[in-house]
Amino acid sequence: PAVTPLSTVVGYDNPTIWAGETLTVTSWGGEYQAAQEQAIFEPFQRLTGAKIRAAMTDIPALRDQVESEDVTWDVCDVLLEDVIGLANLGAIEEIDYNVIDADGIFDDVRMDHGVGSSYYSTLLAFQLDRWENVPDPSTWADFWNLDRYPGTRGFHQRPQTTLEFALLADGVPLDELYPLDVDRAFAMLNRIRDSITLWWQQGAQPTQILNSGDLDMTAAWHSRVQRLRTDGAPVGISWNGGALSGDAWVIPRGSANRDVAMDFINFATRPEVCAAFSSLVPFGPVNRNAFDYIPQAVAELLPSYSPNKDIQFTIDFEWWFNQQEELTERFDAWLTDHP
Repeated sequence: PAVTPLSTVVGYDNPTIWAGETLTVTSWGGEYQAAQEQAIFEPFQRLTGAKIRAAMTDIPALRDQVESEDVTWDVCDVLLEDVIGLANLGAIEEIDYNVIDADGIFDDVRMDHGVGSSYYSTLLAFQLDRWENVPDPSTWADFWNLDRYPGTRGFHQRPQTTLEFALLADGVPLDELYPLDVDRAFAMLNRIRDSITLWWQQGAQPTQILNSGDLDMTAAWHSRVQRLRTDGAPVGISWNGGALSGDAWVIPRGSANRDVAMDFINFATRPEVCAAFSSLVPFGPVNRNAFDYIPQAVAELLPSYSPNKDIQFTIDFEWWFNQQEELTERFDAWLTDHP
């Protein structure tokens, strides 16, 4: 939907405070970055006097800039799962919460070296009216129930989220997932391996095949499924047991504009700014107070809307940082044995 550009943001009443400063901000391109430009970049420039130069996020390039001490970027939108690794390498600055007002920002995206920029979910998606005389599937236990819901299945071709979903299907409560019982998860995957016809690598794959009718049920990124549903495709979703992830704002170590960069992150996480962004693209706001500015019909489509967020789990990125290499090797070996 069209969103009226923000005319005011609380705390930003000096339109020349950063006059003459230029901030280079990187993100992911496409409609995601276009929404940031409309909801965040343009108002920040207008309300502070700073100029923003946009570029594309590239993690290896970020590391190279820091290592060579030739840092040309000031703020980067990166995946939440990359923050711990970048921090351990000393590649990003510690966040100054004396500048960034954390009030209202969800705890799970308030990190020592990064602050959430948006939420997305990996959740259960399925064809509507595929199974007669039974309710629509709503849990990962239903996903595993091939007797009640026969048909094909799809998963992301990576252990992260796939192992969690397997454990939820086996009855592990949301708040007891971590540390993962890996052996139990692989045992569950063995039970349905012959029905998994799609191991997707790109986010568009599961929704395209689901929409074609060649896939009955799949794990998928919520934003992709919501677009299908908006276009009238007969596809259903369940937030129950979804995996919450997202992106984060970070500042490369050695940025020449650290003060402006911190203020930019503070601006980007204000409730009204988060609301403007999430009204343009279906990514959840990181500030819970943003929902005071978002219409109910839009809020219900977002992963951080309380009724949706409360029945999902947030991926434990610290646990995965320590286990990623070992479990990726084991997962790849399992796929090779069970293509």
